[in-house]
Amino acid sequence: MAVFEQDFLMRQVQYLTQLLQQIIFKKNNNKQSEAIREIENAFQRLTKEQPQKLNELSLEETIALFRHQGDFKSDLALAVADLLIEEAQMLSDKNYSRSQKAYQQALLLFKKTQNTASSAIPVNMEEKISVAENNITNSEQLNLIDQLTDEDG
Repeated sequence: MAVFEQDFLMRQVQYLTQLLQQIIFKKNNNKQSEAIREIENAFQRLTKEQPQKLNELSLEETIALFRHQGDFKSDLALAVADLLIEEAQMLSDKNYSRSQKAYQQALLLFKKTQNTASSAIPVNMEEKISVAENNITNSEQLNLIDQLTDEDG
């Protein structure tokens, strides 16, 4: 990967990490609508080259979004998965289907990162996976996530 591509990727990860801190602060201060809007804006930036929004992508398309020249960009995937979990939790009472999709995409990204040998795994990864799994009600989606994350490449 070229140096400018690595730099761009690291700036994206840094932006999303800082955004996560702001989202948690707003969520804890009962500014959930504002936090959700900020997450949506971040995801719009992430998928600007895509014809669909992040929450409209299939699970297969979600994985593809984090591949570049055959490599899975686990750092970026983890940053997005953390935001997806926050979004899912805030939407669980307001928009159940969108909350479910966010949990599914987050679980997919967590598990794909976990199965990517070169990835550094956060110490609380199992806890994050457990939160997502426990909130997904469709067992078929859980099976599909397992299939997609067990695939090579």
